[in-house]
Parts: sequence; structure tokens; C-alpha cells
Amino acid sequence: MTDNSNLGHRKRLRDKLANSGAGALHDYEILELLLTYAIPRVDVKPLAKALLKKFGNFANVINASTVDLTSIPGIKENAAGLIKAVKASMTAALEATVAETNVIANWNDLLSYARLNIAGAEVEEFHALYLNTKCHLIKDDLHSSGTVNKSSAFPREIVKRALELGATGVILAHNHPSGDVSPSRADIEITETIATALKTVDITLFDHIIVSRTAANSMKSMGLL
Repeated sequence: MTDNSNLGHRKRLRDKLANSGAGALHDYEILELLLTYAIPRVDVKPLAKALLKKFGNFANVINASTVDLTSIPGIKENAAGLIKAVKASMTAALEATVAETNVIANWNDLLSYARLNIAGAEVEEFHALYLNTKCHLIKDDLHSSGTVNKSSAFPREIVKRALELGATGVILAHNHPSGDVSPSRADIEITETIATALKTVDITLFDHIIVSRTAANSMKSMGLL
């Protein structure tokens, strides 16, 4: 494409987004439009398609690390930084939503937030989500992080933090980088231990959710809590 045709194409994408919303755009077009702000005067459609080919879908692209993003020829640190900023913005927006709604009654919002926030991590991250009396999110704490298949949890620290925040409920969440969201025996045992510890101070453990880039699972729905 010439520079003039690039400008015309980019304007058409912006107009399509403005007039019809993101749902009218293909994933590669959303990435393409995004990349235009980091890579001017270049046809970025091949780069957008290369990102999707490498990572599989839009969610995986924004969850990819800067190192992995910049492994694509043509994607430099400024473009990777803009992509990561998109993820940060989406996470902040979803966090604001779950902070203002009953997450038990609006479970899908919570799952969307958890998957976006932690599913893309390359190692296991164990989060404790502390809730108030209205089941609104008070705080999402990264409790611990570990290896690709293991993280640690410390019941006493979770109880202590819940009391500090004045929480009346807790939801645990962690990711399985392998993609298998089935709970391990260790996951089940630590959940039981934490539930018992919280119960001694009249705090309810509502659930323990396990997420991956493509799925989510609930221990409560499995009858394990």
C-alpha cells in the first residue's frame, strides 16, 4: 500500500469502529487499528495477522509477554507496550465493574475479570479476592506466585489480610498455565484448610476458581466446597 492508501484504510477502520462498534471488526482489524498508533506509515495488517497466527486469538495476544510479542519481526517494544496497555486498561475496567456489583450474583463478570487478570501468566499465581458485606470486591491480592505447575498458599496470611480489610467473604483464584483447569489434590486440600481457617473468624470462603486462557472451573460447582 502507498502512504495515501494506508491513511484511507486506517480512516475506514476508525470509522467502522466509531459507527458500528468493536463487534463489527475482525480480531485482526482491531489489532491492525491498534498497531497503527505505534507503527505509523506502514501497512500493519500482515503484522496483525502474524500475531494472531502466533498466539491463536486476540486474548492470547494481549496476554502474551513483551518478550514473546517482540519475537514477531516488526513488533518493537513500543508496539508491545501498547498491546500490554490494552490489557491493563481492560483489567482495570473489569475490576471497577466487580468492585461495584455483587460478584456472586454476577458470576460471569468475575470469571471474565479473573481470566483476563491471571490466566495469561506463565507461572501459577494464587490470588485472594476479598469481598465486603454486599459481595463487592474490596481487594484482589496476589497472594503468591510459583512455577508453571505450583504455587503456595498460606491460610494464616489470608485470614490476617481479610481481617485487615474488614472482609466478610473471600474467593480464591489461581491459574493453570497447562490449560487443564481440573483441581489437583493439593488445590482441594489447601481450599479446605483455608475455608476452615476463615470460618473461625466468621468469614465465608465462597469459591475457589481455576482459570486458563480458554476455560474456567469452580470448586463449589464441583461440590468440593
